[in-house]
Amino acid sequence: MSIRIKTKYHCCSLLIMFSRLLTNDNNKLILFKIIQEISLTFGLSLFLLYLFYQLLGNFLLIIFIVCGVLFTLYGLQDALLYQPNEPDTARTIVLTPDLFQMPYETITIETSDNEKLHGYLIKQNHHSNECETLIFFHGNAGNIGHRLQNVHLLYQACNINVLLFDYRGYGKSTGKPSEAGFYIDAQAVYDYVRKRTDLNQEKIFFFGRSLGGAVALHLASHLAETNETLPLYCVIVENTFTSIPDMAKRLFQVFIIDYIPTWCYKNVFSSIKKIRHIKVPVLFLSGAQDELVPPQMMQKLHEECTSPKKQLILFSDGQHNTTWLSYNYTTQIYKFLHECSISLETTPTASSVN
Repeated sequence: MSIRIKTKYHCCSLLIMFSRLLTNDNNKLILFKIIQEISLTFGLSLFLLYLFYQLLGNFLLIIFIVCGVLFTLYGLQDALLYQPNEPDTARTIVLTPDLFQMPYETITIETSDNEKLHGYLIKQNHHSNECETLIFFHGNAGNIGHRLQNVHLLYQACNINVLLFDYRGYGKSTGKPSEAGFYIDAQAVYDYVRKRTDLNQEKIFFFGRSLGGAVALHLASHLAETNETLPLYCVIVENTFTSIPDMAKRLFQVFIIDYIPTWCYKNVFSSIKKIRHIKVPVLFLSGAQDELVPPQMMQKLHEECTSPKKQLILFSDGQHNTTWLSYNYTTQIYKFLHECSISLETTPTASSVN
């Protein structure tokens, strides 16, 4: 009886998930593309299965089935994780900061593998060379234009400069999304900021939401391990996950997922391992009502973080994409940045610690 109930529960969960996907045309298009890709893959697989069965028999057939399933899942990971075409105008229409009366310059950053990243540098009108500068790592869908309202809020409330950029394959940036590619992009953007003499180099910090949090933590960890001469000011992450394998277990809730080795995942983004290397101040912003990334993952990241200054703030009404609209959101960020500023001013050796 318990097995039937559990099976019925999973079927209902899948039906609910698909009904949500079909609520608008953009999601229908994404779902259609995924189904189309699955159909083509399995059609070819069925033909090969028949061929193998006729030639080699049952044993090799079973091996082939297992390998085929793993190969299909491996190939579909990018389609499930990266959504640069959501909404369908995301690769052609990128709103500009002047929509919110923010002064900006359009920048193009070239990566080490010759991709070109499109971005905006938004500076304060007064004393911008004294302000903190935030490098914004956005989530897995849309482009930088979709983050302008959030950026405007931070720009005004925290009196900071903001550099927004699109990863490869997003917005007006060239290339194709990938985990390794995102890490290259992050390094290129960081190197660009470090060359800007008009920015306060002692107050450069990262902000990453969802998938962007994983990219920000990777770069912060890399800088810590390479003993960067000039340390980061701090890192702020919001509603990010411990790793992609952990997210797969959370989303699909099928027992076989627990036994899939890490090497079977095309994208890993193992933040839970990288967080242990970061020594600069870290602020964790978590929405208690996050319907995608369990708040427990943010708590786990906070626990594993070895920074002497770390803080976890839980917003009781925060959902995955709307935590930034929660009460006291910008106040908490401003307070944290102020504490980092005091620490920088009162610690003579701050520039040698990372």
